[in-house]
Amino acid sequence: MIIAPSDEMTFCSLEESDGFCLERVRRPSARPFSAKEGSRDSVCEDEGRACMQPLPSERYEMREWRSRKVAPDYHVTVDYMRHSVPFHLIGGQVDVRPSDSRVTVMSGGGAVAERARLRGRKGQCSTLVEHMPPAHATMDSPWSRERLSSWAHRMGAETGEAVDRLLDGRPVVEQAFVPAGNMLGLSKSHSPQPLERACAKSNALGAVPSHTALKNAILAIRAADADERASGRTLGASDGGGLVDRAKSAGRLRGADAYRRGGGARC
Repeated sequence: MIIAPSDEMTFCSLEESDGFCLERVRRPSARPFSAKEGSRDSVCEDEGRACMQPLPSERYEMREWRSRKVAPDYHVTVDYMRHSVPFHLIGGQVDVRPSDSRVTVMSGGGAVAERARLRGRKGQCSTLVEHMPPAHATMDSPWSRERLSSWAHRMGAETGEAVDRLLDGRPVVEQAFVPAGNMLGLSKSHSPQPLERACAKSNALGAVPSHTALKNAILAIRAADADERASGRTLGASDGGGLVDRAKSAGRLRGADAYRRGGGARC
């Protein structure tokens, strides 16, 4: 209908080609029926429009389904952004249905939370007051400010100060429970002593600590300690496991006089 008639034609512009295609497509619709009155166009105009439904008021958006576990701070993570859900869902599995503009959390066959999707800087939190518990976690809960702070101070004063700074740096203290627990968990894989030294460096900078920053600092401290052991120096002689000045034991290049013919300084 279009390809065969245009096989030997030449179009000088896209508009010319579109016009030809449109005219060829309209021909069958305007052609009268052979067995009854009217055409495809007239049937569409008279009967089709009466059956048409109005367009949706909102634009359709593609959605995807994900399964998430509700963290102890009653938030779920969607693409590095954290959204609160009712606190009674803590520890349970929920279905998350993100679209381009909104995030819907489903549980028990119904929606339990819905809000605009966060964009921009990673790690943002969207917390609704109605999702919070009537009272903050008590000392009997493993996830409470008192329990995390006590755990940190038992490791050392620097670790305690770093965790307290993290707990004080969030608008809702429950938002710091998971990051603080992850930080303190570094003592299980690296021992408390390197964690204490890493927290000391973070506190000296006045920065709010993070799991990644402390982990990298611990790895740097352990590498510096290994270099000190290999060179026979006492551990801790450098500044808390920071940069080590190896120039004192490094070789020195001889000056230009050492290479002159006929004498000169010799090493």
